Amino acid sequence: MLHDSLADDLREDELAPGFVRPAWEDYCFANIPDTVLALFGDEADRPLPANVFEGISTDIDHVVLAFVDGFGWNHFQRVRDDHSLLTRLAERATVTPLTSGYPSGTAAAVSTIHTGRQPVEHGILGWNTYVEALGGTVQALPFADRDRTPLGEVRDDPDPAALIDERTLYERLDADSVLVQPEGIGANPYDAQVARGAELVNYDNAAQAAYRVRERLEAASKPTYCYCYLPNVDARSHAAGVAHGETDAQLGSISHAIEREVVGKLDSAVAERTLLLLIADHGEIDTVPEERIDIGTLDLDEHLQRDESGEPIPVLGSPRNLQFHAREGHHDALRAELEAGLAALDPVVFDRERIVDAGLFGDREQSGRFERRCPDLLVVPRKGFARDDDHLPKVGMHGGLHPDEMLVPFAAARIDTLQR
Repeated sequence: MLHDSLADDLREDELAPGFVRPAWEDYCFANIPDTVLALFGDEADRPLPANVFEGISTDIDHVVLAFVDGFGWNHFQRVRDDHSLLTRLAERATVTPLTSGYPSGTAAAVSTIHTGRQPVEHGILGWNTYVEALGGTVQALPFADRDRTPLGEVRDDPDPAALIDERTLYERLDADSVLVQPEGIGANPYDAQVARGAELVNYDNAAQAAYRVRERLEAASKPTYCYCYLPNVDARSHAAGVAHGETDAQLGSISHAIEREVVGKLDSAVAERTLLLLIADHGEIDTVPEERIDIGTLDLDEHLQRDESGEPIPVLGSPRNLQFHAREGHHDALRAELEAGLAALDPVVFDRERIVDAGLFGDREQSGRFERRCPDLLVVPRKGFARDDDHLPKVGMHGGLHPDEMLVPFAAARIDTLQR
């Protein structure tokens, strides 16, 4: 069952012309963790609406959450007949569009999926975050400085709790939790902070990932939540574009691996007790060279807030989620410079008051981290992106509020129904 018409409803709820409002209260990616809690009978504040499981039995022991980074709703709709797993899901599962949270980016979304907290609570507002206690700009997921050098190499005993400090989903679940992730994810202090209570399993490729999911399910002696993170679609979208053949090939390899190992080979008795959820954190838009601006060409430094060493705090967030902290008395001048210098991106500029009033980063109570990190000015481009010159060749991008970034699929099926 496809809830196609809901996509139109979500798309039409605009924060500004052409910008999708995050549906925090119901059909939002941020409500997936509470949905997982509810599936295992745990207390959940705000699970997804019941119709995401319309026609699906949720009397299960195990849940597999296949997290396909960068796989937007429009992408699903475009290729669902090209990959047999997606065709099966369209025909036998319930597939519902959700909105991403804001920003429509992986750092904020991964922090949410591991903790069940919105960005307004956990404080990860984009890839780059300013944390004074950690010495300045921090790239959240790699727990690294602005040059991507691990913080442990440039700081004395950096404490990840200064970046994020929330109770994890796995500490709350009445089930065993297994995180199946690419080799290299799980080793840094951020990973340890958000994975408390879970077992970590690494893999080298999609086939091995799916095999290890099946292996864990068949060996499980008690209810098990198996989270499988799959980043390849996002990686190829950045490098080649959303609709490029290489991007589709990566999606095909993921779909085939899940279909072969998790659907086709899973023991039938286990399949009857296992729910498959296929989700994504965001979609992407493709860009062209004239819509990629080197942020370093703008005359911003004199208008930016200073860090403890007196240096300007650079742009934070991500290329389509551009966050600026203004020097006292320079707010209007900074805004004017941004509007002029980024005009080719047709941006909307939000000030702090509008950010908060709109509940852009979430509709729950603001944490102290959010209050410290909320930008004075937020620039969200309608097209293209702004970044330093070294990264301008990227094609696919996300982080903003365009419908192609903001709408994502949530597919649910008991695995035995996919085996028939």
